[in-house]
Amino acid sequence: MLKHEHREGTGKRGRGAGILPQLLSIGLLSFAPLAPAAEAPPRVAAVVTPAAVADVVYIQPFTLREGYVFDWRQERPRVTSGTLAVFKVAPGLVYPRDAAEPVLYAGSQTAQRLNHGHESGYVVALIPGDVDLSRDPVWFGTADLPEWVDADTIRAERAKAQEAGIAPFAKGRVRSVTHDRVQSSDLATLLRDHVAEIVIRYAPQESALADMWRLPIAQR
Repeated sequence: MLKHEHREGTGKRGRGAGILPQLLSIGLLSFAPLAPAAEAPPRVAAVVTPAAVADVVYIQPFTLREGYVFDWRQERPRVTSGTLAVFKVAPGLVYPRDAAEPVLYAGSQTAQRLNHGHESGYVVALIPGDVDLSRDPVWFGTADLPEWVDADTIRAERAKAQEAGIAPFAKGRVRSVTHDRVQSSDLATLLRDHVAEIVIRYAPQESALADMWRLPIAQR
């Protein structure tokens, strides 16, 4: 879910005012407007999950000298290494909505979507830790906000994916699209110096994200 909302009447933690400035500073908020009525996205209820991603086209491990708090799961772990990946997806699964969207999972983690992807058909994502996508499946689970997802939710969603027959990618495919590890000083630098080019390559319709990450405000 790229929009940030607050659930009323729940004890679970929402994205508070303290997180918003951090996201704005590194350009992780998308300002793309919702589609007009004539181009309305599929109803959330009409989207069937679990749903596998169509393909993986880019994988690259990364290491950060300065970690960051991963707000895309309830436990909010600190991330100093992870995996950058680009997935080919069905546009209906990632169409921006003013509601909870199907959560993208990779193995035992939620994946942080950096772009919408409904126009290009490609989603650029950050996955905490070093995952092996020839062993860990990637799929869209039940519509929710990622920051409300905890380890129990991930286990339940993974079980549903396994029951649905969603399998990891073939080893040969993973090997063919995996690049050498990249090292950056922090997340903002990774986005500015590396991920921006990936977005332009696979989702040029959202090149404004790359421009945002390259603004001086994105530098520390």
